[in-house]
Amino acid sequence: MDFQIRPAQQTDLPRIRAWAVQESWNPGRYDLEVYWRQNSLLVGWLGDQPVGCISAAAYDADFGFLGCYLVDHRHRGHGYGRFLWEKAIASLPARCIGLEGAVALQDTYLRHGFVKSCLHVRHQLQSGNGDPVASLLQAIHAIPFEQVLDYDTRHFVGMRSQFLQHWLGSPEMQGWGFVQADQLLGYGLIRPADMGYRIGPLFADRAEVAQQLLAALLQIPPPDQPVYMDVPKSNEQANQLMKNVQAIPLFSNCRMYKGEFPELPLDEIYGVTTLEMG
Repeated sequence: MDFQIRPAQQTDLPRIRAWAVQESWNPGRYDLEVYWRQNSLLVGWLGDQPVGCISAAAYDADFGFLGCYLVDHRHRGHGYGRFLWEKAIASLPARCIGLEGAVALQDTYLRHGFVKSCLHVRHQLQSGNGDPVASLLQAIHAIPFEQVLDYDTRHFVGMRSQFLQHWLGSPEMQGWGFVQADQLLGYGLIRPADMGYRIGPLFADRAEVAQQLLAALLQIPPPDQPVYMDVPKSNEQANQLMKNVQAIPLFSNCRMYKGEFPELPLDEIYGVTTLEMG
């Protein structure tokens, strides 16, 4: 049978989601719809059967991100993953490209020209943990989008206006911004996932701002729900915050880049948006 790679259709999303759940990625309930609206998802077909996928998100002219890279376990070992990889890389020419890889696969990505940036550790928290000071918090959807975008751009490699609009507008997405003297000093979002909830992003100028935002986010789900958050290992204050709320570290992934990329304020990044899209 002929192997072909085509842009994902909305009807492909349930299958991709099932693959992600099978791999224990615990996707957000509506994450794939956002990725699809970003025009980033590719699906590999063997005849009339989908066998794998990858996302290649072109955020702007200078930066792209690879994710959602998997092949149905029944079709592994035949080179379909390599074809998907090559197609995704070719779709992001002349860009710095980022990805989030399993630590065990670092050497594979190194051979493709990627270099290690930092580790992210997934933590499991529990909803209802914390008591925020509400006076400086505003619901994220009440804050002007341009103000949120400006703050977000300071903490991400590229400008992601379209993605952020879709991310904020995703069903059941909720969040808070920390506003003082009309200045946004941090923001965080939380969404339902296959299991429990996921936080991302959580950006903050200072540790006490991150603490307030995290406490407020943990009040959003019903009590005693698992909440998951991917935290940069190099941010010592973020690690201390995880200890303070008795979060449980689960596993690590490695952020890698190919090409030149700007330095990010990692001490202000407490939780990444999503491992699949950066």
